[in-house]
Amino acid sequence: MNDRGNDELEVPGGSDSSMALVVAAWVVVAIPLLYGVWQAILKALQLFGG
Repeated sequence: MNDRGNDELEVPGGSDSSMALVVAAWVVVAIPLLYGVWQAILKALQLFGG
């Protein structure tokens, strides 16, 4: 562990705009992923008579 916090997530020459890009990229990845997980949960509940 380093004591620099989350610096490894920042783009080289990082600024607020690059951090916003990192956050936006995570959102773009996370939304479809969470939607897929939610659909899998719903189908599992239907399968088990939920």
